[in-house]
Amino acid sequence: MTVAVASPVRYLKTIGRLSQKGAGYNTPVGIATAPGGRLYIVSRSNIAQAAWGYLRVSINSFDEEFLGEFCTFGRGDGQLTWPTAVAVDQDVNVYVSDEARQDVQMFDKDGNYVRRWGSEGSGPGEFNHPTGLAVDHDGHILVSDSLNNRIQKFNHHGEYISSFGEAGTGPGQFNLPWGITVDSQNRLYVVDWRNSRVQQFSADGSYLASFGNQGGEGQLDRPACAAVDSVGNVYVTDFGPNLVKIYGPDGTYLKTLTGDATLSKQAKTYISADPEMIMLREQHADEIAEWERIFNCPIGIATDEDDHILIADSGRHRLQVYERI
Repeated sequence: MTVAVASPVRYLKTIGRLSQKGAGYNTPVGIATAPGGRLYIVSRSNIAQAAWGYLRVSINSFDEEFLGEFCTFGRGDGQLTWPTAVAVDQDVNVYVSDEARQDVQMFDKDGNYVRRWGSEGSGPGEFNHPTGLAVDHDGHILVSDSLNNRIQKFNHHGEYISSFGEAGTGPGQFNLPWGITVDSQNRLYVVDWRNSRVQQFSADGSYLASFGNQGGEGQLDRPACAAVDSVGNVYVTDFGPNLVKIYGPDGTYLKTLTGDATLSKQAKTYISADPEMIMLREQHADEIAEWERIFNCPIGIATDEDDHILIADSGRHRLQVYERI
């Protein structure tokens, strides 16, 4: 593996606020980026609110323009029950995993339903709580089949190709894998949630390395998802302690982010219309600023073509955005 390149990041902005419909999010858990600054964000909400119709996939521009939303609560085609992740292929087809429905659904770039695949089970093409999603350089869809402790590979028609992994703590084994991502060399990174580590594999599923479980500042504690930038640095949402940790291409620990959020455009507009809210914020400015700054349940994470790092700060219903410098 290559030598780590120390590549610092800086906070850029916050996108979104709590919203049950339209612009904004309700417990965002997954992010996918597409060319031209197009973003797809999965709002899972909670179980009660999902049934009220607050879960959805939002389409935004990087400049915070609301472009639409799709999916409602239910078991029918094009509906969701407990979505976990989203991924986009080179043709901007959108894939969403659902761990309650035990399936993956495919939509076009505007959110029109195309097809679904999967059912509950442990055989090829079956799922037991599918979570993370990624698309490799060959257009294959990779699914973290969490409770089956494996990664499954499909073509875009949903036809099963192969799988790798088994339950355990050794190299290439998993204990509830969650997020999955692909780097510029088509290597796979699987976030091994209960083993508190990230494992790296070749495109065919051969084990290469692991990191985040060596102790010290780089130690992970129930990580959720990962993303890789253009130079190979790996960003991991560390769900347990509410942090994001950055590693070099060789797995060397580089930096921890605790959060730097400021108010988004949407939040500023919302607050400016409420005089009582303005007065409250003025009276407790320092306390509120510190509370708002930090991550609360960071889960999904993605990088875009400009090396922006977008973090689904799910407990605060927003995205925190950084840039590599």
